[in-house]
Amino acid sequence: MDDADKIGSTEFDVVYVQEATELDEDDWSMLLRGLRNGVLSYQQIIADCNPSSPDHWLKQRCNAGETLLLDSRHEDNPTLYDRASGAWTEFGTEYLRTLDSLKGFLYQRLRLGQWCAAEGMYFTEWDPALHIVPHFEIPAEWPKWLCVDYGFAVPFCCLWLAREPETRRIFVYRELYAAGLRDEQQAQRIVESTNDERLALRILDPSMFNLRTEQQRPSIAAVYWAHGVKPVYPGMNSRKQGWAIVRRALAHDHDAPRLQVLHGAAPNLTRTLPSMVVDPLDPEDVADAIRGAKTEDHAVDALRYGLCAEAQPPTSDAPTTLRWG
Repeated sequence: MDDADKIGSTEFDVVYVQEATELDEDDWSMLLRGLRNGVLSYQQIIADCNPSSPDHWLKQRCNAGETLLLDSRHEDNPTLYDRASGAWTEFGTEYLRTLDSLKGFLYQRLRLGQWCAAEGMYFTEWDPALHIVPHFEIPAEWPKWLCVDYGFAVPFCCLWLAREPETRRIFVYRELYAAGLRDEQQAQRIVESTNDERLALRILDPSMFNLRTEQQRPSIAAVYWAHGVKPVYPGMNSRKQGWAIVRRALAHDHDAPRLQVLHGAAPNLTRTLPSMVVDPLDPEDVADAIRGAKTEDHAVDALRYGLCAEAQPPTSDAPTTLRWG
């Protein structure tokens, strides 16, 4: 749209925008402002686009719940895929061959439909077609554990993981993700969600074991313990080693990935993991911020703690130090 002011006095019932990521947010706001015609029983703006950067204004609106995002795949296009036969059309086969030849962030966006950064996607192994699997009930006898990344003003995240004994494949089967909850509220939510499940480990953000001497309060880990999340162990805090463990779990070079997420079970993990980018100052690490804005790394940090604990579990005979002030 070359000049949004030109439609300032125009009224609409329905607006359709193609390639909406090419609009500025002010353009979008002007279109929303024009939804006041009142002839139809509803007014609505509809748009399509290819994925762009995860910090694009349109994706941020979707993340905030201000706009509804409906994901579509190439299989949804009847020109490309024939659902009756379950096969790609001749045109679809040629088109997919072209998309498969793309590299880097263009492949992630245009072939896989991911909102990933052009600056350098960190977890290039991520493929939702491989890593997100249909939901199923986790057998009671499978080893299970949980892992927490702490937050209050920003979200805290707790993930529940289970390991299939025969294949040692790991499944993320539950997620808690919320901001503004006090330490004891977080613990209570975790206890309620866990219910009577038997957990082998409870791994916490290592910062949760720090003594809060200035506030004369016990450590966050001690509060968790007092409210039923026990016993607890600190997660391994070596970021680079931890990210390497995560990447190995996501790898699918020769076989199915070892790490998979049950469909719908961890929406914030599957939303934020592909948005992690390489730290420009240290290519072995995930960037802590992008253009001055803190990355939303709470779910991937929790995942890192959980996978590291599975790879190098804490010894049961080593006491966990909890500080009470």
